[in-house]
Amino acid sequence: MYKQIFSDNKMSKFSGVLQLTDLDDFITPSQECIKPVKVDKKPGAKKGTAKIQIEADGSYIEENELGEKKQLEKASITLADCLACSGCITSAESILIEQQSNAQLLKIFQEKTENPLSENKPFIVFSLAIQPILSLSADYKMEPNVLVKKLSTFLKNLGADMVLDMKLAEDISIVEQQNEFISRYKERKEGGKHPGPILTSACPGWICYAEKTHGNWILPFISKVKSPQQIMGSLVKSYVPDKMKIDPTRVYHVTVMPCFDKKLEASREDFYSEITNVRDVDCVVTSLEIQDLLNEQGVDITTLEETNLDSLTDAPTIIETNSGSGSGGYSDHVFRKAAQEIHEQSVENIQYTTLKNQDFKEVTLTRPSDGAVLLKFAIANGFRNIQNLVQKMKRKRCDFDFVEIMACPSGCINGGAQIRPKGEHSSKELIAFLEEEYSKLKTGFPEQNVQANQLMQQWFGANLDKRRHFLYTDYHEVEKMTNALAIKW
Repeated sequence: MYKQIFSDNKMSKFSGVLQLTDLDDFITPSQECIKPVKVDKKPGAKKGTAKIQIEADGSYIEENELGEKKQLEKASITLADCLACSGCITSAESILIEQQSNAQLLKIFQEKTENPLSENKPFIVFSLAIQPILSLSADYKMEPNVLVKKLSTFLKNLGADMVLDMKLAEDISIVEQQNEFISRYKERKEGGKHPGPILTSACPGWICYAEKTHGNWILPFISKVKSPQQIMGSLVKSYVPDKMKIDPTRVYHVTVMPCFDKKLEASREDFYSEITNVRDVDCVVTSLEIQDLLNEQGVDITTLEETNLDSLTDAPTIIETNSGSGSGGYSDHVFRKAAQEIHEQSVENIQYTTLKNQDFKEVTLTRPSDGAVLLKFAIANGFRNIQNLVQKMKRKRCDFDFVEIMACPSGCINGGAQIRPKGEHSSKELIAFLEEEYSKLKTGFPEQNVQANQLMQQWFGANLDKRRHFLYTDYHEVEKMTNALAIKW
């Protein structure tokens, strides 16, 4: 016998921009998010009717004809279930993130505190993305380089063993994106007609939408390079244990991200090793959750001392950004590299042309002799622009070579879990301020990051299979399990 558990979406913990109701193919959780739970009958059990009642504490009690009662198994839904479901895009109840929350994080810290002498106590590593640092620094009115050192102090006071900057993994991701684009561009141009764009894969909201809504036809266009979060996960779970001489199963890796949907990405089965029984990223907390954690602990971050971030190389860590968009600058850096490598043109200043709105813009490389377009790149942020792009691709009218795609309007700098403006300031003003702060930080070229190159050489050297394993992944179509729109209640 089976009982079905339905989600009524009382509280969503994912970015609001992804909970779309105006998408033609959007299916609400109440129609599709159903998880059957098998209840095994004991051998020899008598058949008969029974009634089930829900107690005040939420437990399920089954009572048979004889008045005998027993407690039934309580269903729980995980993020892995959400990824496998063909229904909604990323909307889910708070129960989905029980393993991706402050409560879980504090539980790990407590486990470490209660077993300080244990050889198996957790070795807790935090990796910080730049967007939450900027969001928190703006809210607390502190310089980013000061805020991040105070945040490092806070996390280490809680029990963190290492606090790292994710810029290293971002640079590795962009370098691999450059290599992949140049290789695939040359291969696909041999066919004659324009093959369609290569699409970035760093945004989990976009990837989840693509896998569930468009499936196999769009997957060949999507980059297979892992996002910075997942490259950092591979780095922390493979390189750090070797460097620190500890068992990889002890490492508990937490990322601080601007987006709730990064929790979905961390929960993908592709990023879980059945051999070692570990995930690349164990827990994702966001800008909002870090602020909640500070408030829950009663900590005024402005009063804390400053502690430098840890480094995986000999060089000290300095908070930096990449030029270009606040999402990491994928389009800018791939464009420059491709212009130089394929067409032997050096590009210094990149000027985008706005298309239908500020979140959809393009840049072209032309041949000096006759003005012919050699490369055409774009940045498409927000689902309306993504839908327009996909429709052009379906009609084979898309002439872009590369598109940086992010689900949130204005990209990661305006992620769904970033701290919202207070007082008289508008969201538009806050985004503009964060973008300005992002551009003020020291920038460089990812391929010239000496520390990243040094680390990759130590990590996998010339072993191409190892490089492919740690830096690339695959995406999959999620097949429809039911015709949700035909369900009648």
